[in-house]
Amino acid sequence: MAVPRRFEARYRVRFDEADAVGQLRPSGFLRFAQDIAWQHSEAAGFDRSWYAERAIHWLVRDVDLRILDPVTFGERLDMSTEVTGWRHVWARRHAEVRVATAATRGEGPLATIDTDWVLLAADGRPARLPPDVATFLASGRMFARARLDLGPVPVATASIAATVRHSDVDPMGHLNNASYLDLIDEAIHELGDAAPVHTRHYRVSYHLPALAGANVVVVCWRIDGDGIACRISDAAGTQLTSAIVTQTSS
Repeated sequence: MAVPRRFEARYRVRFDEADAVGQLRPSGFLRFAQDIAWQHSEAAGFDRSWYAERAIHWLVRDVDLRILDPVTFGERLDMSTEVTGWRHVWARRHAEVRVATAATRGEGPLATIDTDWVLLAADGRPARLPPDVATFLASGRMFARARLDLGPVPVATASIAATVRHSDVDPMGHLNNASYLDLIDEAIHELGDAAPVHTRHYRVSYHLPALAGANVVVVCWRIDGDGIACRISDAAGTQLTSAIVTQTSS
């Protein structure tokens, strides 16, 4: 059976996925995007065992999340995902989140998520796409990565220190890419940012993984306009993740 290029699933925002004001945390959108991407892959015949047999795996390298309208716990959401781009060992997915009952919120998306994945071998090096995966991705367009370069960290910053909890590590053995957003939001809070957290635009590049038990430092500082730059480093100062956070344009 042919798998549609655009795959859809429905979600309900659980109570534990909401924050203190009852709205879905920004990291929740990334968790939904991960889940539906795997559902699509499994529907196409590429489940975790298929990848394990070939000793290859996908790893998220870049994320662009635009939250356009807050989502409250208990709401039912219709989500879609499709592969929109590919290049060599890379694939880009575009996901959209809409309220299940469009009449209550309009027709536009509540959020969009673009995720760049890289295919790696067991040794961590880029892996050649298997022919059947290449065929599955062939409908996408070529694209260029939007890797972030934040430059030097200024003196005026806010920072938090954290230890990667075992409960935040995913099946790849890394701190889940959605959990980085929770750390970033915590550091932005320390910076004293009063802008709404539920209508933010996150651009994130993941450089190196953080493992369970690792000590990390999140540093944030203000940049031009309403932007905030964030860098997550390990105890040795090695950069793990970089991000730029702004308010979503209306």
